[in-house]
Amino acid sequence: MRVRPPTREERQLAFLWGVVTVSTVVLRPFWLAVAPLLPACPFRAITGIPCPTCGGTHAAIALMHGRVGAALAANPLAALVGVAFIAGGLAAPLWAALGWPVPEVPAPLPRWLRAAIVATIVANWAWLIAWR
Repeated sequence: MRVRPPTREERQLAFLWGVVTVSTVVLRPFWLAVAPLLPACPFRAITGIPCPTCGGTHAAIALMHGRVGAALAANPLAALVGVAFIAGGLAAPLWAALGWPVPEVPAPLPRWLRAAIVATIVANWAWLIAWR
């Protein structure tokens, strides 16, 4: 894997990611107060089948309470993405501040990686349909 120094824009994006992450954590009481007011999933209300993101809000709320198991039960993919978002938001600003090299990501993503992403989303959706 080839690496290169981060660009100015990438450093700015890393710091912005950190600000959004810290804001999400600091505003936790607000999110928990607003969550019950959010509408139910319209796709599920119409079809009776959970959409690929059903349970994402429940997973986020469970993570905010530190209940990782409940988050994984609500929507495994959303829980893992949430944990990765927080971890990345804490690591990226430090990485950028130290000027550590970043990997070069090919554009577009390789076909196998795109297929793996789609397969992961479909597998998560199948799990939601089977267990929710």
